[in-house]
Amino acid sequence: MPFNPTRRNRNIGTPKQGHGQNNRMIVPRPWTSAGWCAAQLNPGQMLRRTVNGRDVTLIVEKTSGGCVHACSVEDVVFFLSHVPLADWAGLETFVLRQPTRKARVLRPAWGRMFYYADLGFRGSSIEKSGPALFLEACNVGDTIEWSTSLDPEDAAELDRLRLDGHKVSRVGKKHLVSTSLDSVRATQLYRTLLHEIGHWVDWLGKVEAPFAQGEDYSTLYDRYFARPKGEVEAFAHRYADNLRETLEKRGVIPFSRIEG
Repeated sequence: MPFNPTRRNRNIGTPKQGHGQNNRMIVPRPWTSAGWCAAQLNPGQMLRRTVNGRDVTLIVEKTSGGCVHACSVEDVVFFLSHVPLADWAGLETFVLRQPTRKARVLRPAWGRMFYYADLGFRGSSIEKSGPALFLEACNVGDTIEWSTSLDPEDAAELDRLRLDGHKVSRVGKKHLVSTSLDSVRATQLYRTLLHEIGHWVDWLGKVEAPFAQGEDYSTLYDRYFARPKGEVEAFAHRYADNLRETLEKRGVIPFSRIEG
C-alpha cells in the first residue's frame, strides 16, 4: 500500500503511543518502604527549641498555592511540653510541610508520621535523618466534599471534624465540610499531632522496645506493618482521644495561637 501523508495514525495522542505517560496525576513517592520517607524540603525556617529538657528541630517550609500553616512553631512547642516525654522518645524532628499540588489533590492529609525520614534541603548540603512528624499546610477556607455513604470509621471522623469546629452541612448526596484557620488549627494541633504521636507510641511498644530486648528487628518490622489498617488507626485514635480529654480537663487546651 503506497504511503498516504493524509492518513492519520489513530494512536497519535493516546496512551498507546505514549502520550501522557510522563505527566500522569500521581504523587511521586521517593520512599521505598512503609513508614519511610525521603524528601527535599524548601525551608523558610529551621529552628531549635528545648522542650522539657529535650532538644527538638522544627522546620517550617515556605508556603505556596494559597496554603498557610495553621499552627505556629510556638503552638507546637507549647503543646509538646504537655505530652509525656516517654511518648515521643526519639522523635526530635517536626516539619510544617508545604505539600505539592498533586499531593493536595490526590493524597490530602492533616499530617503524617514517618518512622524514618531522609530530609534534604534545597540550596544546602545539610541533611537530616531519623523519625519525623509532618503537619501539612492547608488552603483554609476551602470546602471539603464527603459522600453521604459513610462507613463507621468515616462517620466517626466526620464527628471529630465537627468537634474541631468545622462546619458540616448536607447538600444532596454530599457532606460539605467548611474549614477555617481556627478549625484547621484545632484539627492539626489538638488531634492530628496527638494521633501521629499515637502511631509513634505504638511503634515504640511493638518494635523498638522488643528489639531492645533482643528480638529480631526485621520480624518486628514486618509484623507491625502487616496489621490491619483499622487496628493501627484505632490505637492512634484512642491515644489521641484519651490524652486530649486529659489536657482539656487540666485546662491546657484550647489555647490561643502563640506567635514566635
